[in-house]
Amino acid sequence: MNNTILKSILAGILLGGALFVLPFFLLRIALFFLFIGAIFRLFRGPRHWGHRRPWRSDFTDRIRQMSDEEYAEFKKRGFCRPFATTNPQPNA
Repeated sequence: MNNTILKSILAGILLGGALFVLPFFLLRIALFFLFIGAIFRLFRGPRHWGHRRPWRSDFTDRIRQMSDEEYAEFKKRGFCRPFATTNPQPNA
């Protein structure tokens, strides 16, 4: 009976120690992979940074296809403010 109690106490101590030390190892592993990912992103260079932004080409195409009057109205409203409220002048 004493042997069973000692095994239970030893298992509890080992499990408690593992639970105490495990977060430090997990943090180190996570930081390691984040560091490696950052290195790969730096070596990839700026030429690949814009591949996730297809709206920029759509935006420039839309501006290129505007007439002079539409472009003047666009400049008057302000750039990059698609939801800005304007007070249009009523036609007299």
